[in-house]
Amino acid sequence: MRHVILSVLLVAGATFATAEDITTTEGKVFKNAEVIRFEPAGLVVKHDRGTNWIDWKDLPTATRKRFQAEARKRKEEEIQKLKRDLARAEAEAARLKEDNGQPEAGKQPQAEKSGGLSARRTTGEERGRSVVELPPLKPDDIVDAAELVQQFKNDPTAADRRYDKKNFHVKGVIERFEPRMFVRKYDVLLESSDRFARVIAVFDYPNDYKTVFTTHRGQTLVGKPAENKEVTLLQAGQTILFRGKCKGARDTEIVFTGCESVH
Repeated sequence: MRHVILSVLLVAGATFATAEDITTTEGKVFKNAEVIRFEPAGLVVKHDRGTNWIDWKDLPTATRKRFQAEARKRKEEEIQKLKRDLARAEAEAARLKEDNGQPEAGKQPQAEKSGGLSARRTTGEERGRSVVELPPLKPDDIVDAAELVQQFKNDPTAADRRYDKKNFHVKGVIERFEPRMFVRKYDVLLESSDRFARVIAVFDYPNDYKTVFTTHRGQTLVGKPAENKEVTLLQAGQTILFRGKCKGARDTEIVFTGCESVH
């Protein structure tokens, strides 16, 4: 989950547990002040003489940084709680829509061949079963990214036991790319039916590439094997099949490291 920018902070709700004297850069003192709420441009405090709004720029640097850090922390906690509540609600809604494990009329599960690997599709019956009831995971099995997200949502403990620290294949549609700063790695984010949970595959730069970066607002991955030469590596919307080591679910991200594309 990503850093929350201060400019989008809304009401933080709870106040500080203890009161303190707050002195502005102009020397105005608010005795026994308690923060009522944080706002994008400042904070509202309750003190001995009433209630006042204080602009961030009117606070000494150390005080301002301390309060802004607290504001970010509170907002991130609030966002994480909303994400957990939404994930639970979506999981409950998905269970209500289950078709009791029956495949769609006229359709039979089929095996898929990709890169010499036998990909056993998850059948309708298996989708209706819990993670612990699924057949043992094999290294050459191909797990659909969307199904993986759903399994971690429905039973995170069992999914973690099944997939954590395991190397296997995952197939999904690319949503976007995010190169990492200061290291020769980039993230491939796969599409998900869940707004907040998704599979992230971490790739190393190709050995013969000087750099890898994105264009078109993260929708195209471009590499430079040499000066004045650019090569399009991948694009959003493409289906990718890769092998990597699952690191389990980190908050709302299912992360794979040491990933290699399978063609």
